[in-house]
Amino acid sequence: MPVLALRATGDTPLSIDAIQAWWQARTRWEQIAIAVWTAFLLFVCVRSFVKPTAKTVYPIYSACGYFWCTSQDLYAPDRPEWAQGGYRYSPTFAVMCVPFAAFPDNIGGVLWRLICTGALLGSLFWLARSVASKPLSADHFAWLVLLSLPLSLQSVNNGQANILIAATLVGTIAAVREERWNLASVLIAIGFACKVYPLALGLLLIVVNPRTLGWRVPLAVAASVVAPFLTQSPDYVVDQYAKWLGVLRTDDRSEIDLDQSYRDLWLLIRLYDIPIQRTLYVAIQLVSALALAILVWQRQRNGWAEKPLLISTLALASVWMMFLGPTTESCSFILMAPSFALSIVETLRDGVSKPRGWMLAISVAFFTIAIGMADFKWLINIHAVGAHAWACVFYIGYLLTESQPAALAAEQQLPLAA
Repeated sequence: MPVLALRATGDTPLSIDAIQAWWQARTRWEQIAIAVWTAFLLFVCVRSFVKPTAKTVYPIYSACGYFWCTSQDLYAPDRPEWAQGGYRYSPTFAVMCVPFAAFPDNIGGVLWRLICTGALLGSLFWLARSVASKPLSADHFAWLVLLSLPLSLQSVNNGQANILIAATLVGTIAAVREERWNLASVLIAIGFACKVYPLALGLLLIVVNPRTLGWRVPLAVAASVVAPFLTQSPDYVVDQYAKWLGVLRTDDRSEIDLDQSYRDLWLLIRLYDIPIQRTLYVAIQLVSALALAILVWQRQRNGWAEKPLLISTLALASVWMMFLGPTTESCSFILMAPSFALSIVETLRDGVSKPRGWMLAISVAFFTIAIGMADFKWLINIHAVGAHAWACVFYIGYLLTESQPAALAAEQQLPLAA
């Protein structure tokens, strides 16, 4: 990575002089981005090493890797009582966790966070290099990395799988841009294995590239479902799939306390007593997904260039997952972080119409309030008033009002700083 990675020279690649020369060659914004992310990761990794079971979900994953190897139940109520509960992921994800089960939780938790965060930052670089409508300068890429942090804080801190999912979504878009169809399909399948709904992006990309992805994505997803059978006895795998589906059917948070409910449109419906039944809401989710597919298809038919079309597709898919998807927690918003950060960077760099600028600014304000006030429940229970959901409302407005001329801006070759 030419922006944020150390490129050593000479016979002593990690000498003090080489490191100092590399650091001095970075722009001020690059230095800030490196310092902020490094300090944050250092704090999180030290904390998770010293207290591996505090404020983290990682032990859920490592335990599942162990349970898979020992043919024990992954899901409640049959899950061993000594293990941290709350596992709602697929059996395939448990297989993915097996390598981490070989380490103590303090070491495994650090490795998990570093690997997933590295994947996310790497995918951001790949996105900036290959897909951004106007390739980002070194400073603009540093802005992108910095602006991705606020919505990523919670997931990185508690070791959520959302970090990996965000990386797969961004990487999928970059892979499609470079016509690496097999890789794009595999990345979608990995996201699907973690949480089913990232398949939404894959379905939208099938609309854009039906011949190349129309069979690859379903095949990759099917392979991810079958993969666990290669690692365990069929009876055990079938039993775990049945129990997983049972967990998904019974995991209903539609009527729990507002501050514990999902941060989506349903929260706003309950908050303002809008007379919409749950069955109608499910219909709204499905119709909105269909409308999104039609919008992406229409934009392609109207001649949108590939880069802006892919960027808008990623943004629309990620905001749909948050606002109208099946499970939206506060930490889930890392899935929106790359698109949201890129929207801010491109707006600051290129400018937009005043109405769109205000919509994005209001969305930023709501997200800032949601993040900043999360630990001040004694003052205001910010999650119960729908701050995240309102941020999505205004960001959706920003995305839907994007015009073709803005999307077809000239692609200037502004390479990232060496």
